[in-house]
Amino acid sequence: MPTLPLTNNYTFAIEPITARRMRLVVYQNGKELVCRKENLKQLNEFLNVDEARAFKGRLQLLKHGDDIAVEVKGEPVGNISKADLLAQLS
Repeated sequence: MPTLPLTNNYTFAIEPITARRMRLVVYQNGKELVCRKENLKQLNEFLNVDEARAFKGRLQLLKHGDDIAVEVKGEPVGNISKADLLAQLS
């Protein structure tokens, strides 16, 4: 599964579980740090809103326009674009 680079040795990946369920994973130096299992429908709803915060817990996504910030345990670890995330979902 291709990964998206974040900052400071962090990477982000989306791994399919089923056709409608995905596993969002943040890796640090190739080792899994946090993950979240989510429905494809909820991810698409998050991407269609201009500004939003997705999820509660250790892995959170914050969307501002076409930029999505990735937070792990309340600390920002990088940004990805909406286009990159959509490419991972398809």
